[in-house]
Amino acid sequence: MIRESKNGFAAFYLTILVLTTMAVMSTSLYALFRSRIEISKNVVKSSQAFFIAEAGLEDAIFRIKKNKKYEATYDFNAGLGSVSLSITSDGNLKTIKAVGNALQRVKAVGAVLNTESTTVSFHYGAQVDKGGIVMASNTKVIGNVYSNGSIEGAGSSSQITGDAWVAGSLAGEPDQEWTVKDSDFDFGLKKGEIYYLDTAQKFIPSVSKTLNKASFYLKKVGSPPDQTVRILSDNNGKPGKTVSGSGTLRASKVTGTYSWVDVSFDPAPLLSAGQVYWLMIDVSRDDSNYWVWGKDSSDGYTLGTAKYSSDWSVKTPVWDNVNGDLDFKTIMGGEGPTFLNNVAVGVDARANTIVQSSIGRDAYYQNIDQQTQVAGIKHPGSSDPASKGLPISLAQIQEWEAAAEAGSLIYGNYQPQSGTAIGPMKIEGDLTFPSDSQSNPVIISGSVWVTGKILASNNVKIKLKSDAGVGFAVIADNPQDQENQGKISLGNNTITEDSAGGYLLLISTNKSVNPADPAILISNNVNKDEAQSIVFALQGLIKVENNAKFKEISGFALKLENNAEIVYEEGLINSNFSTGPGSGWQTRDWQEIQ
Repeated sequence: MIRESKNGFAAFYLTILVLTTMAVMSTSLYALFRSRIEISKNVVKSSQAFFIAEAGLEDAIFRIKKNKKYEATYDFNAGLGSVSLSITSDGNLKTIKAVGNALQRVKAVGAVLNTESTTVSFHYGAQVDKGGIVMASNTKVIGNVYSNGSIEGAGSSSQITGDAWVAGSLAGEPDQEWTVKDSDFDFGLKKGEIYYLDTAQKFIPSVSKTLNKASFYLKKVGSPPDQTVRILSDNNGKPGKTVSGSGTLRASKVTGTYSWVDVSFDPAPLLSAGQVYWLMIDVSRDDSNYWVWGKDSSDGYTLGTAKYSSDWSVKTPVWDNVNGDLDFKTIMGGEGPTFLNNVAVGVDARANTIVQSSIGRDAYYQNIDQQTQVAGIKHPGSSDPASKGLPISLAQIQEWEAAAEAGSLIYGNYQPQSGTAIGPMKIEGDLTFPSDSQSNPVIISGSVWVTGKILASNNVKIKLKSDAGVGFAVIADNPQDQENQGKISLGNNTITEDSAGGYLLLISTNKSVNPADPAILISNNVNKDEAQSIVFALQGLIKVENNAKFKEISGFALKLENNAEIVYEEGLINSNFSTGPGSGWQTRDWQEIQ
């Protein structure tokens, strides 16, 4: 009896122990389960907060890249949460922070954008259009010179240490052109089942002369590469296979906005009046990076039309109608010869006519006088060098202006204080740099667009931002008054300073070629101790005098006086400059912050 009682108590105790253990285990499992649920909820909420932050970041990047309106700080709701954004600008950089909040869970992400850069190729110490070059005594270009107009010096002290090219003369007006545009023609891509690739415009010259240059009204989508332009014969109303000449369409000169882009032919082909020819752009296919050619759908150019092909080089290419004309210009050779006169050239000289000069090596010409001394070999009967387009196009200038306009805006004349950082900035008036600022210079931290004049005199220093990895343009341009506004004057011990990674680029679009009041005047010890920076005049005269030194000068016309010196730097061959919203922003950094 006692044994049975003990056995019953043991069984009861064991049951209680088992039940207690099960209860503890159940409680533990429940707690663990609840914990797991809470953890999962937190993970979900954190993920929601992260994706909301990402969505906010994408929104800000979209607004910046598409040049849409945005504020420095703004908020919006997204799903079950919200996002707060802040955008900070610093020169060509924009830093974005997006904080996402989902049911009290917070995640932050950030990105840094910088404007894309465009490459400008400077191959010569001085490159000048048909306005030509005048060199006074004791002037020097250390490097090569290429001019579409004559070069005239003052004797042996007017020196070009490298090669000198003088292109054959250009006609003042296009021989053939069509500039009516009412639609676009995309080429260099496939649409549906159709390949829109090699594209050609028919034309008939009115004179029998060399075709020195052609212009095309183009824009681009994305970043297509350089392309070859060919002059083709006619084959029963379509482009033939005989190539009269070719040149290169430089993609860097074309932007996302329409502009006229020049292509030179080297050697310049001789065309016959009344004969049919085709201007063809030979392109490769890339559906994301292609070209757009301005089109007149009325087919109004009576001497031609336009066609396209998937491949012009195959044995029997198929050419289809564009159903209109494509905008173009052809510029033939001019009437009189161009010349190299009274200049000392260190290496080779190439010109139609060489007069009273000394040539350090070989001379290529059609006419030469007895006073010219040639140390090397003479090459009489040589063809004239082809004209070359200037290294910077109007489209590129407009892109830099867009970058400046995206920054701050100042109405009226502006004189920054010494040590001030300016840019990106547009100034509706004159920009005058402060005198006696060499110890505390004005810093160029982004593109600057001035609609009046740019003035610097009396111990001024203008410095490119020290850590700038690309160059910035400082532009004087008034599209409504290029006769009077948009001039640059640097004088009296003004100093410009480049950065380790970029160059300061000074640009004028003024049209003056008057030496008494040029588009750009540089005088009296500007950069007298060290050549710095680049100067460019799209349509006017650059006048440099009295101990002024620059790394590169390019423009419509150039006059060097009184110890002016240009020192070409090899690094200029492919120089990068920050571009604006027209080209686009690129993401430099993207990361989770918290």
